[in-house]
Amino acid sequence: MKLGRMAGVAAASAALVLTVANSAVAADHTMHTGDAWGNVPGVDWSGTGFFNEYGDVVTIKDNDADGRGVTMNVYIGSPSGNPRYSFTVGGEGNTATRKASMGGVFNLPENTRIGFKFCRAPDGECKDYTFLNDH
Repeated sequence: MKLGRMAGVAAASAALVLTVANSAVAADHTMHTGDAWGNVPGVDWSGTGFFNEYGDVVTIKDNDADGRGVTMNVYIGSPSGNPRYSFTVGGEGNTATRKASMGGVFNLPENTRIGFKFCRAPDGECKDYTFLNDH
């Protein structure tokens, strides 16, 4: 009986890993924060971000237990001036998502360049991105 339970746990774990891996692969665009260690191979960035054009889904994740969070600023056009919206998440492993189905500013225009400024918070080490939202 114990062996059967272990096999069930192993199967459930494999399914969970596959689900998590598939959700990351499904992102149209992947981003990372601009923190100082972000350009060193094999070193994690403070945060990881994902943009899926279909549904205008923007997800951010805090990767470090360093007492800081991550902030995503979303713009129409280049990542400068006043953002259309911003959101923050903190705590290692925590994520936050904004999407078009939430309405208002979260519904991004189609066939338009969307800018992102993804930062470690609160010190503001940032990296800029721009993608064409054509889905």
